[in-house]
Amino acid sequence: MEKISGHSYVIRGGTNTGVYLFKDKSALLIDPGLTNSRGNRIIRYCEDEGIRPRHIVFTHEHYDHHGAAKVIMNHFTGAVSYSSAKAKLIIENPEIFSGYIYGGKSNSFLEESFSQKGADIRVDNVLESGTVKLGDKKFFMHEISGHSPGQMGIMTEDKVLYIGDAVFNISILEKYSIPFLHDIGAQLDSLQRLRELDFEYMVMGHEKPVLERDEAEETLKRNTQAINEYIDQAREFLTGPRTREQLIADIIEYNGIEAGYKQYYFTSSTVASIVSYLADHGEIDYELEAGMLYYYKK
Repeated sequence: MEKISGHSYVIRGGTNTGVYLFKDKSALLIDPGLTNSRGNRIIRYCEDEGIRPRHIVFTHEHYDHHGAAKVIMNHFTGAVSYSSAKAKLIIENPEIFSGYIYGGKSNSFLEESFSQKGADIRVDNVLESGTVKLGDKKFFMHEISGHSPGQMGIMTEDKVLYIGDAVFNISILEKYSIPFLHDIGAQLDSLQRLRELDFEYMVMGHEKPVLERDEAEETLKRNTQAINEYIDQAREFLTGPRTREQLIADIIEYNGIEAGYKQYYFTSSTVASIVSYLADHGEIDYELEAGMLYYYKK
């Protein structure tokens, strides 16, 4: 458990877990991670240090952020979990996630990739944007959807802001090229709102966890640039009619994206969001011909 500032900490991992330690050594956990083994490691650490988790916040509904919660909540009875209303729906009904990625009922090819997506995780309380009191401290919730419909950030009184996957480390953008986004417009709005928040440290969900303000500013800028680059690519490809499948292929081939089955559908979701963004801004139209739906730039 690495101290960031004041009572705010982080536990590094495949998914980084935020910790706020109260004076009585009870704790708030933020995004405990994916697997039972991760949960059991957190349990052992807390037992060794005399820490008792009493609150668990899920920044959003993706299973790699909440899958480890069940064993922690079973061990520390009385621990209470929190998320947004939209995240709660999907966390408690995980089949919805793979269904909206696929665009209908999921199949065995895709489900193999989600074998650890979690089950029977409960969310006890719904959080909304604004100030919330947990224990004897105030925390500040911020709606930052885009990567997912139900994502929220939580900031401590130490001005440490935990953001889940609202921002991708520059190294992740370089590795995966196109980020997985549910709503391009909402993501761009969230990136702008994050720039306006009064934080000193930003904690991301993956890879290098903690960014100081200056480094966070650069990372926010790079995330915005990456999204706009893909929007511009779609504009160029849509100068001629393209089906959604053709547009996905164009973007995968142009950027050299290595796409297995799951990654293909993650890319497909992001491309669908780009199409929706361009349609909502009046930039494209469509036509149906011989059973094929084509989009094109106006």
